Amino acid sequence: MGINKKDLKGTVVALKANFLIVEIEFSQALLKINKETNPSETVRLICTKRNKLSYNGYSILVGDIVLVGEIDWVNYRGVINSVKPRISILKRPSIANFTDLFVVISLNDPLINLNQLSRFLVKAEYSSNNVNIILTKSDLGTEVIVEEYIERFQSWGYNIFPVSIINGHGFNQLLDKFRLVKLSVLCGPSGVGKSSLINYLVPATSIPVGDLSRKSRRGKHTTRHVEIFSLGEGSFIADTPGFNHPGFNINPYSLGKLFPEVRSQLQNKNCKFRNCLHLEEPGCIVSRNWERYDQYRNCVKEMINSYHPSQED
Repeated sequence: MGINKKDLKGTVVALKANFLIVEIEFSQALLKINKETNPSETVRLICTKRNKLSYNGYSILVGDIVLVGEIDWVNYRGVINSVKPRISILKRPSIANFTDLFVVISLNDPLINLNQLSRFLVKAEYSSNNVNIILTKSDLGTEVIVEEYIERFQSWGYNIFPVSIINGHGFNQLLDKFRLVKLSVLCGPSGVGKSSLINYLVPATSIPVGDLSRKSRRGKHTTRHVEIFSLGEGSFIADTPGFNHPGFNINPYSLGKLFPEVRSQLQNKNCKFRNCLHLEEPGCIVSRNWERYDQYRNCVKEMINSYHPSQED
């Protein structure tokens, strides 16, 4: 599909009904509109997509890099003429071109659930090579407890960022990390504070924040759609809907690669057989002496019973 030199490059930051919200750098628009503003700011356009994109099977996701033309600078509207190739894609929730995933879990209220966290980590590992953990509401525990979780998750093989929006603890380090990444995606259970975290970092967003269910002490689903927010300097962060039991459909022979504890043991030596599940098979070099072994074992058994290649994540 031909590219018009007058088209401007932007990032799809949200899908609203039948429209796509595209954010472009203001520097691209300086010659197009008469407005005094900081050149580092961005402009958001309400866009439709060219019919040919649909006819040719092009779907557009949040995170896609697109070229926009026929821009109406009075009403801030435009038409998406083409979509750049993606470097990554997450199917559920749908988002493209992310480079890092951050699994968000709260220390308390709702209480941390290590088995649930492991399932989110497996799902994240399958979609990205760069997976981190954010521990929110760190003010609800003592320094000793927080330090124990830091050491625990590091032993699993993950970077962890404990933060609190009450006292601001940890946000400088987290923001430094975000600024090293083009597009960071937050995922995790409902109610752990993903939207509150973004509101703290980008106050102008004002994302709705929900209370916990009185009965279950689980979060209510306040974020309904994927949306991207600019952190400035070319970095973006994405909020995603929360859910409490992440499912996955992954080849059981691939699960070992999704646990850093297994990967580290296989780094310099291989098992006797290529199709090893690392469940005490003869010639298996993977030890059982690590905290999440039982969770790994349960995941393998679950996938043996339910894996469908045609529906793989």
